[in-house]
Amino acid sequence: MCISCDWAPYFEAFGRKQTLSRRSVLRGGAAFTAAAALAPTLFGANASADEAATASDGPADFIFRNGPIYTVTGSAPSAVAVRGKHIVHVGDEAGAMAMAGPKTEIIDLDGRLLMPGFVEGHTHPFLGAFLTSGVDLQLANLAEVLAAIEDYAKVHPTGPIRGFGWRVDMFPPEGPTRADLDRILPDRPAFFFAIDGHSLWANSKALEMAGVSHDTPDPIPGFSYYARDQKGDPTGYVLEVNAVLGLVNAVEPITAETMAKLLATWLPKAAAAGITTVFDAGVPPVGSDQGALIQRYIDAEKQGILPFRVSCSYSVKSLPIDKTVATMNDLNKRMASELVHVDVVKIVGDGSQGGYTAWLLEPYADMPNSTGGSPFTEDQWHELIGMVDAAGYDVHVHACGDRTARVALDAIEKAIATNPPRDRRNAIAHLVYVEDVDNARFAKLNVTAQFSANWSSADPDTLGNMVARYGQPRASKMYRTKTILNEGGRVSFGTDWPAAGYFSTYEPLKSIEVGVTRQLIGQPDAPVLSPADERVTVEEAIHANTMGAAYQLRMEDKIGSIEVGKLADLIVLDRNILAIDPHDIHKAKVELGMMNGIVRHKA
Repeated sequence: MCISCDWAPYFEAFGRKQTLSRRSVLRGGAAFTAAAALAPTLFGANASADEAATASDGPADFIFRNGPIYTVTGSAPSAVAVRGKHIVHVGDEAGAMAMAGPKTEIIDLDGRLLMPGFVEGHTHPFLGAFLTSGVDLQLANLAEVLAAIEDYAKVHPTGPIRGFGWRVDMFPPEGPTRADLDRILPDRPAFFFAIDGHSLWANSKALEMAGVSHDTPDPIPGFSYYARDQKGDPTGYVLEVNAVLGLVNAVEPITAETMAKLLATWLPKAAAAGITTVFDAGVPPVGSDQGALIQRYIDAEKQGILPFRVSCSYSVKSLPIDKTVATMNDLNKRMASELVHVDVVKIVGDGSQGGYTAWLLEPYADMPNSTGGSPFTEDQWHELIGMVDAAGYDVHVHACGDRTARVALDAIEKAIATNPPRDRRNAIAHLVYVEDVDNARFAKLNVTAQFSANWSSADPDTLGNMVARYGQPRASKMYRTKTILNEGGRVSFGTDWPAAGYFSTYEPLKSIEVGVTRQLIGQPDAPVLSPADERVTVEEAIHANTMGAAYQLRMEDKIGSIEVGKLADLIVLDRNILAIDPHDIHKAKVELGMMNGIVRHKA
């Protein structure tokens, strides 16, 4: 599930090979220029900085009225007014209309829902934009996948064709073949990432461009390789990151400019999903420069095309750890703007269950000689979290395994006891399975339990692979979100896009639906992931994707709810998701999105 854990080191290695300096990366800012040309239509008529920076008094710029308003705080106002970047009225309609002036835009909700913008507590915009660009292949069968590719190619008649999302289980054990692609794309290179991010499906033209033939050696025989037929010719099925990255780079060279272009293409989609703040859970370095891609966010902000604010993190995934604080201090000072900052240390504490690399307390049910592992010993865990905490930074721990969660909690508890008191906002993410005794510690230690709610469905991958890995009774106690809440703990949601077991999404509405139903999207008759009583309410799910994540990121005083004085991060949905069948939440559309009082999306 942790695509970012697998891919991030290869961006670092790629950067070294290409000897991309930070200066060369910054030159890639020009790639944002084309996307910046879209800004007037993307942001609407109120997008200019001068218009956004209104005076501290005077008429409102926007008034929302005549529809349900969900503040997250429990209040039920009939109108909201915005002036400049801030919310200036939450209350009765008469009070809001008293702020109207000749240029005030009065938005008639007409029964639509006004609510806070979504705060994504754990996601990977750069990696997601890189892997998922092109045609979406998260479809039911091979026939639908090939039809989608063919339709996409007609709409995009030149250049390579790329895409993401096909599932391994729609092919026989030997995987997909280039022959299927060659029939519809005989003359243009094409490659498509599997939904797990570990394999690629390529046509003959792409293999030819990459120089992959009968005589081409595999990058890592038996691990990262080109599947072959009985004659030894490559079939078009490419496995693991080394081989995958080599082919992709040959067809579409991976450069800073490429990453800038892909990110810029995705940003309007994020705005259309209602995202107004993200936590980038580990921005990959380029070469040795940890800030190279973080600078891309700042470039986008300068171009006026960044539709959300970004809390970035510095990722520690292996030894040595002695320079962690010094590196973090440098990034914190060097990479800072109004919308972008770096103040969290992401610790990659283990891997994933799929590869038997999540760190468990008891052995895997289907591999009883293994409990997985961690990059760090328990002593190193305590040293790392202790020094980060002493420096005043929060940690955000990747913990798929229950042992990783326990050791992280242990280290946080020791840091609290050892270091001076302060307001701590640590988080532990994923939490596929956690022992009962440790669930209660999240509240005790004020550690946010960060869930990718979209993982918690009874989908084929979970019911097959995950259940096999854990065995009973552990397999019936996964993703216990409600338990954390019942224990008094804090919960945040984030899609972890593009990581996925069965379906990948960056859209909070889809993640919220799965958190509420624990079923496949839009399928009320589908199996419910056990335990069924771990389903959360719609209100709890919204809180996790607004105030819960805002608290995690130290922004709860600025965003996450509709209150006077907070930043105007607001979205309008075409329906009231609190009043409909939860299985229809994914159908809701964001018709208007606003961040910092500026319209970033308008349907």
